[in-house]
Amino acid sequence: MFEQPTIIIPYPGPSRAPDVQDIFIYLRPESNGVRVEGPLLKSIRDYPAPNDSLKIIYMASIPGSFLIKHKIIEEHYSLKVRFAVHGRDLFTPTMRRVFEDYFQIPFNEADIIGSFEALKRLNYTYEELFHLWLPEKDLFTIHGQTVKRFKGIFIVNYDIPALVHKNNNRTNIFVIILRSFLPYSENHKIMDLTGKSLSEQGLLSEHMPLSYILHYSKGPFEQILDGLGYAYTREEKHAALPSLSFFAYLLERGCVREDILDAIHNPIMNFSTETGIAEENLLCFTAEKSFEEAYQLFESRI
Repeated sequence: MFEQPTIIIPYPGPSRAPDVQDIFIYLRPESNGVRVEGPLLKSIRDYPAPNDSLKIIYMASIPGSFLIKHKIIEEHYSLKVRFAVHGRDLFTPTMRRVFEDYFQIPFNEADIIGSFEALKRLNYTYEELFHLWLPEKDLFTIHGQTVKRFKGIFIVNYDIPALVHKNNNRTNIFVIILRSFLPYSENHKIMDLTGKSLSEQGLLSEHMPLSYILHYSKGPFEQILDGLGYAYTREEKHAALPSLSFFAYLLERGCVREDILDAIHNPIMNFSTETGIAEENLLCFTAEKSFEEAYQLFESRI
């Protein structure tokens, strides 16, 4: 029998404030649980922000058995999983061109493989691949997909096997929603303070980015993606999509539910910009944007 989410602070519903950001923050299974929760909550509590500009509006613990049963991790990282499985086959012409410019090698001549194939090729465990540290010049990211150059091969989304396998029946995920009325630059500072505190306590190793320990929403569309997996009611059901602040914002402006969900699950698309047509990942393209800015970019898709 799998366990149900424990709701510590129930989600109150959407905010209609124009400058709001509902930022999901959740700890990864390898984050030492309560030892990380303390520094995270302290960084939020102690941040010198104006009154009522920061508030934790939701807190829950989601059991590993629940995550596994509902394939929440696989769904959340579905695009990255597809790239980790299929490797070079999913690269668009734009991605191929940018890859060539960065690594200075013809795409067709590069040995590009997904991370699951890399485990077999290198005879690595997913932990060894996850913690593989390389110089910055050998690390490349496009449309949210990461490529690592190692021993003459180019590994796509090296972290995905570990992210998928580390969730098991014994791992719970602690998640909060931080309702912020601060610019995203300030929200980043809160996370930086958390990372500094974790480093001082020896919980965040050298060369290890904070993203190895916790995730936080980088923009409005990612807030919806996070809400799909991690927002639950007291009745242990997913919070209704229209109750998520940015989803409600989009619906009020006439956006269609199915179009929003399709764009989140298939975010690589073309947009009309001032300089012409540009291929972008919607989640990355709208990072750090206000609700209105993210909506306008969404409307510019082709």
